[in-house]
Amino acid sequence: MIKNKFDSIVIHYDEIGLKGKNRGHFERLLINNIKKKTGKLVKSIKREVGQITLTIDGENYSKLKDILSKIPGIAYFSFAKKASLDFKKLKKEVIDFLKETTFSTFKVDTHRHDKQYKLNSMKINELLGEAIINAYNKKVKLTNPDLILKIEISHKTTYISYESIEGVGGLPTNPNQKVVALLSGGFDSPVASYLMMKRGCQVILVHFQNKNQATSAVENKIIELSKQLSKFQTKTLLYIIPFEKLQKEIIKKTKAETRMVIYRRFMLRIASKIAEANKAKFLVVGDSLSQVASQTIENLNATYHASNKNIFSPLIGLNKREIIDIAKKIETYNISAQPYPDCCTYFLPKHPILKSDINTLKKIESGFDIKTLVENAIKNEEIKKF
Repeated sequence: MIKNKFDSIVIHYDEIGLKGKNRGHFERLLINNIKKKTGKLVKSIKREVGQITLTIDGENYSKLKDILSKIPGIAYFSFAKKASLDFKKLKKEVIDFLKETTFSTFKVDTHRHDKQYKLNSMKINELLGEAIINAYNKKVKLTNPDLILKIEISHKTTYISYESIEGVGGLPTNPNQKVVALLSGGFDSPVASYLMMKRGCQVILVHFQNKNQATSAVENKIIELSKQLSKFQTKTLLYIIPFEKLQKEIIKKTKAETRMVIYRRFMLRIASKIAEANKAKFLVVGDSLSQVASQTIENLNATYHASNKNIFSPLIGLNKREIIDIAKKIETYNISAQPYPDCCTYFLPKHPILKSDINTLKKIESGFDIKTLVENAIKNEEIKKF
């Protein structure tokens, strides 16, 4: 691919196109997010019928490809070259565009946003295909060709391209649609955070850390995960909450088999306070039903009951393989695989309780000064921005 032949990027969305009268709102959100993520790498951004087009200088191909492939709302995009609406000129420009491009078989795929254009899509495919055969002696192959030449005709210009790059899809993140996600060092919670970004949420991350047990490697792992997740939204906050004093208090006053559920109840209380401070309406957790002892229906019910916020569990019906597949796709897998445990893995009982009773847990927690413990944890929070 000769990268400097491109002067444009054509961006397509799918779900935004189904939004009816609200479509313009989502298009503006997406354009704003693209502007923030690409900065000076893009000369201009224009909204056209059914697509968004960027003007570029032909450089920074790899950077732009990486950035755009991680922006929610983009279904796919192509690096393209502007061409004439005059068909005779277009034929010559297509032949020039394909110089130094290696292929044996091809097909032409035309899409007319301007339905008043004098030739229909099938005729354009036929005539351009004939011109390519005459110029380069290549063969037409409609199924799995080496190259698919894409022609997109708008009202003011034509775009030529031959590679579609997959995007995240979904909806553009909205800074007014905030949620708070619990982030551990495992595989699940980063995937849960990503899936909420893909649904248009601005995700604030909260990590609970036992500073007595944690090493710099643990904190570096969380920062790496946060940096990777920050590629999918325009602004990311990470709250690191010291959990060692609270954890020590729980260990002192509870039996081993109930500790995990009580740990998590306190985490949700703290996360709820952070949500209130940031005007976030929901919490996000990485629970997958019955994957581990703390994720039985009874334990999840008992855990979630401690929060005054509604809770999203985007992984609830996924199995571990499905979660791992997404982690690999979003490039959090290798970071999560680093062997540094989070605070919940310390002091794990051999036989954790499987069916927690809310009233029993409340009775146990009556021995705690819950308000003070929560406030003290938040008081010593550390906030990082990405």
